[in-house]
Amino acid sequence: MPDLPETFWVDTHCHLYMEPFRDDLPEVLSRAQHQGVMGYVVPGIDLETSRAAIELSEHYPSVFAAVGIHPNYATRWENTSLQELRALSSHPKVVAIGEIGLDYYRDYAPPELQKAALIAQLELAAERNLPIILHQRNSFHDLQIILQAWLQGTESPNTPTQGPRGVFHAFEGGAEELTWITQRGFYIGLAGAITYRSLERTQSLVQLLPWDHVVLETDSPYLTPVPHRGKRNEPTYIPLIAEKISSLSNIPLPTLANTTSTNAIRLFNLPSSWSSH
Repeated sequence: MPDLPETFWVDTHCHLYMEPFRDDLPEVLSRAQHQGVMGYVVPGIDLETSRAAIELSEHYPSVFAAVGIHPNYATRWENTSLQELRALSSHPKVVAIGEIGLDYYRDYAPPELQKAALIAQLELAAERNLPIILHQRNSFHDLQIILQAWLQGTESPNTPTQGPRGVFHAFEGGAEELTWITQRGFYIGLAGAITYRSLERTQSLVQLLPWDHVVLETDSPYLTPVPHRGKRNEPTYIPLIAEKISSLSNIPLPTLANTTSTNAIRLFNLPSSWSSH
């Protein structure tokens, strides 16, 4: 990996191990690099994909991994899952626990099972002093309750010093949710869905954003931004998401790149050696 340029982007959420990237991942990453995307956080959705994310991070210096079991895959949670995640999380290129959370939009796993898996993984994140990557759909109230209890627990004297708490990935909530999230030290991940929304709704969100707590993501291969909606998403499109945000916020693209990339490096504690590979 070349030294980082003065202005660059970080895709903080992309599932590069998935089938749509099987045949051309090197070309995908090359295209992204030509667009200034220089770093990637790849979260797992179960144990198998968490291992796959780590394997990618070992092969590509610009890729970092997160390990976790997604709420839609909570039925795969077993007695040994936490122990396996604990072992995976010790890898030097694992920078977060995720993708974890609650999803009541899909009926893939019972809510109580989702909650149990989430709580166990939150405790692992506190133990490892790693940020979390949170998935939330139609479940904010229950997620608030669980996170509030977890935050109170991590503030105990016996807990290691906590850095940034984590990120609400692909945020699509409103002002009340945004305020609750950022007041508790979480970051906001903005993805391609921001190009789908009505102008009024998007403008109201952008005006409320605390820019020191915003990161960008594609959620590749999902959430492809306009004008490529309906096709495979990939990290190359981070600048398209940024252009939409820039047009609504009047923040110049270079400033937005520097701000969101600095936030990503701080959130995931990306190593300084990253830029020397």
